[in-house]
Amino acid sequence: PTPNPNPNPQRATPADAADLVPVPRPRSRTLSQSRDHHPRRPRRLTRARSQKPQQKAMGRVLILYDSLTGCTRSMAAFVEEGAEKIPGIEVRVRSTDDGKAEDVLWCDGIAVGTPTNLGGISWKMKKWWDDFAAANWSNCDGKICCTFSSQGGHGGGAEITCQAMGMVLMNFGFLYFGVTDYVSKIHTLHYGAVCAKQPRGQVDKDACVRLGLRLAEWVAVFCDGRKDLHPLLTTKKADKEKAEAEAKAKKEIKEKEAAASPVRIVVTKDVPAENQKKWLEMAKEMELNTWQEPGCIAYEFVQHEAIQTRFVIIEEWADRDKLTAHANSKHFKEFVPRMDSISKTAGFALGQ
Repeated sequence: PTPNPNPNPQRATPADAADLVPVPRPRSRTLSQSRDHHPRRPRRLTRARSQKPQQKAMGRVLILYDSLTGCTRSMAAFVEEGAEKIPGIEVRVRSTDDGKAEDVLWCDGIAVGTPTNLGGISWKMKKWWDDFAAANWSNCDGKICCTFSSQGGHGGGAEITCQAMGMVLMNFGFLYFGVTDYVSKIHTLHYGAVCAKQPRGQVDKDACVRLGLRLAEWVAVFCDGRKDLHPLLTTKKADKEKAEAEAKAKKEIKEKEAAASPVRIVVTKDVPAENQKKWLEMAKEMELNTWQEPGCIAYEFVQHEAIQTRFVIIEEWADRDKLTAHANSKHFKEFVPRMDSISKTAGFALGQ
């Protein structure tokens, strides 16, 4: 007889006591047999598979360039810098010497840079795409593209070259986009990033960086589904906020400078003859008290030579704050309303 393994005599034991006898597990036991012997055994294998994290898709950007003197190669480096600003974007940089068809097929978006040769695409870049077309004419539809170009001098045709390169890419089904952003008040890259020779100035560098950034943004939005990276929600929004902050700061500086500059006021008053005695008495009191105020540079009443009922008040103050303090002074509030009640303002001029 098998001993009862139940330590609690008050608890009912299974009808089949043999189930409680330890049985060695055969090495050849299958998963189904193990479940039959242990009906309450958790399915850990299935649970582990369901918890395995999935690899998130990442956008891929290719920068393909041709460069004889190194100018377009320098631009490509800044385009790369811009593309790498978007987290998760994988970037490859290839020249026409080492770039392969597989690089184009690998990418989701491409930035193509070519020197401007005689107002058009370089012969090496054109040949590269001629060779690529033979086997890959219909393999690039829907990929995103943009262009950039260096030129010998300003007005050398780089924008025309960007558009010509874009037409080549559109023949393969690439989706060509423009950039509405301004990297300075007078510099933009509507048709692509362009510069004269190497991108030495900050504006030229910023244009290349912005091109790479915009390409990576569109790849992230349309290929990875990362709608939160849409330029209207990120880059362009930040540009707008920055411009507004700069405009506000300039306005504040201008206002401070204006407030710190001398302020001149000329007031013309028409005083009827019967009110002049009373009006001039109050004007005399105003003049005596005003000269004692800090910041008062000039304050006087002058009677018009040709028009006997016309008087001119000439004032000059160190700054706007001093003028404001004058308007809040006790004597101003006491005399000015009374003087205005028996006269008429014929003119007022405020300047600095």
